[in-house]
Amino acid sequence: MQKELSEKLKKIPLLSKGASSSSDNRAPPLVKEELKVQSSGTGAVQGVNPPMPTITSAGTMSSSLATGKPPASGMESLPGLASIPNIEAVKRAQELAAKMGFRQDPEFAPLINLFPGQVPAEVSVPQKPTKVPVLRIDALGREIDEHGNVVNVTKPSNLSTLKVNINKQKKDAFQILKPELEVDPESNPHFDQRMGINKNKLLRPKRMSFQFVEEGKWSKEAEMMKLKSQFGEERAKDMKARQALHAKAKAAPDINPNLIEVSERVIIKEKVKEPIPEIEWWDVPLLPSGAYSDIEDGDIIDKLKMEKITIYVEHPRPIEPPAEPAPPPPQPLKLTKKEQKKLRTQRRLAREKDRQEMIRQGLIEPPKPKVKMSNLMKVLGSEATQDPTKLEKEIRSAAAEREQAHIDRNIARKLTPAERREKKEKKLFDDPNTVETMVSVYKINDLSHKKTRFKVDVNAQENRLTGCAVIFEGINVVVVEGGSKSIKRYGKLMLRRINWAEAVEDEEEDGDGNEEKPVNKCILVWQGSVAKPSFNKFSVHECVTEAAARKVLADAGVGHYWDLAINFSDDQM
Repeated sequence: MQKELSEKLKKIPLLSKGASSSSDNRAPPLVKEELKVQSSGTGAVQGVNPPMPTITSAGTMSSSLATGKPPASGMESLPGLASIPNIEAVKRAQELAAKMGFRQDPEFAPLINLFPGQVPAEVSVPQKPTKVPVLRIDALGREIDEHGNVVNVTKPSNLSTLKVNINKQKKDAFQILKPELEVDPESNPHFDQRMGINKNKLLRPKRMSFQFVEEGKWSKEAEMMKLKSQFGEERAKDMKARQALHAKAKAAPDINPNLIEVSERVIIKEKVKEPIPEIEWWDVPLLPSGAYSDIEDGDIIDKLKMEKITIYVEHPRPIEPPAEPAPPPPQPLKLTKKEQKKLRTQRRLAREKDRQEMIRQGLIEPPKPKVKMSNLMKVLGSEATQDPTKLEKEIRSAAAEREQAHIDRNIARKLTPAERREKKEKKLFDDPNTVETMVSVYKINDLSHKKTRFKVDVNAQENRLTGCAVIFEGINVVVVEGGSKSIKRYGKLMLRRINWAEAVEDEEEDGDGNEEKPVNKCILVWQGSVAKPSFNKFSVHECVTEAAARKVLADAGVGHYWDLAINFSDDQM
C-alpha cells in the first residue's frame, strides 16, 4: 500500500500542472502553492517513510462542503474550493455514496474529495474496510445486528430483461386463482352470506378421488413384456390388439368379440349334439325291461341281471379331440455334396477362429512351436549355437512326445471289437426295425450243380435272407426276402458272378444230349416289397413232382410265386 500511495503521490503534481495549464479559471494559483507547501511539509515530517498525503475523509469533506466552509484539517488553506463549478455534483455523489453505505478510511480518502472533476479515470483508489462484518444469528436462525434487532434480508427475485417475460411475471403476480366449490354453498347450513363469498366466482380445487387399479392390469403388462422378449414386437402388438378387442367387447356386450372387421367371418358348422337318451346304453343289458322304472323302489341288487356283471372292463371308443391336428414338423433341408463340404469348411474355420481368440485372451495355452532338426536354425536362430547337444536332445524328446500323443489319440479313437462289429453290420445290412421287406423271385433252368447250389444257399444265409430254393427236374425257383442292401448283393451273385452255362457243362459227362438241351441261365422274374416276410429261414427243397414243388411255396402262403415263374417267358424281359 505504501508503494501504491508513493506512486500516486508522484502523479499528483503532474495532474495539477495539466489542469492549471488547460483551465486557469478552475483552480487559482493560491491553491497550487498551498498544495505544494502541504506536500513538502508532510514529506519532511515523515522522514524515512515514503511521502503520504494528508487528505481529509469523505465525511469531513461532505460536511464542510454542505455548510459552505472549508474543511477543518488539511484544507484550511484552500479558500477557492467553494467556488469550484462542479461542487454541487460532488455533493450529490457523496450523499448518494453515504446512503448506499460505502465506508471510506478517513486517513486515505479518495482524491475526488479534494479535486472534483480533475482526477483521470485510470487512477484507482484502494478501499480499506474499517471492520470485518460479523454474522450474528438468534435462536431462531434469523440474522440480527449488534443491538439485537432482526435484519430484514430481501430475497433475490428473478429479474427478467425481456419485455414478454416481465409482462408475464406481472400477470402471474396479480392473478388470483379462486377455488371452486364442490357443492352449492346455499345447501350448506353453516354457509354465511355476510362473508361476501360469491358462489359463482369463487373457485375451489376439487378434491382428488381414489383411482383404483383394474383387476389384471399388472399381470397383462407382465405378459406383454414376456411375449415381447420371446417373440418380438410383432407378436406383442398382435396380443395387444386382441386384448383391446376383448375389452371393447366387455364394454359393449352386444358386439361379438370373435368378429373380425377387416374381413368376412368364416362360419364354422358346429356338430349337432345328440339328445340325451331315456336310458344309457351301458345300463340296458343290466335292466330286465330296459327302463329305470324297475329300480326306483325296493332293493336294486335283486332287480338287476347280476349274471351280466363280469370281471372284464369295457373300454369306451376313443373320440378324436375337436381341435385341429398339429402341423407336421419342418423337414430337414437336403444338401448336395458340394454344399455339405462348404458347410464343413465354414464350421472348421469358425472353430479355428474361436481357438485363436481364446489364445489371444489368455484362456488357453498357445501351442508350442514344432521345432525339428530340419528347421532348427530357422526357428531358433542364434540360440541353436549356444548349446547344440542339449538343444538337439530337447528337440528329439519333443518330437517323440508329439508322436506318442498322436498314437494315444488314435488308440482312444479306436473302436472296440463290439463297436467295430456293430459298425460293420450297420454297413452291410439294413436296420432290422424297418417295415419294408424286399422280395426277389429267380427262375433257373438247371440247379443240379453242387458248387452252384452251395453258393446259392450260403450267400443267402450270410446276407441274412429268408426264403427257399425249390429244385425240380425241368424248372428251379429261388425266392429270397430281406433288406434292400442284402437283396442287391444277392442279385449281383445270381445274375453276374455265377456262370450258369459253364456250371452245367462241367457236370455233364456225356456230350450226346448237349445240343438238345437249352442253355442254362438265371432270370429275375419279379422283385418288389411286401408287408412282412413269409419265411423264417432259407432252405433248399428237392421235389420229384411239380405239385410237391408248388406245395412248398403254398405252405408259406406264396404259391403264386410258382405260378408266376412257370408262366414267365423270355419275351416278357
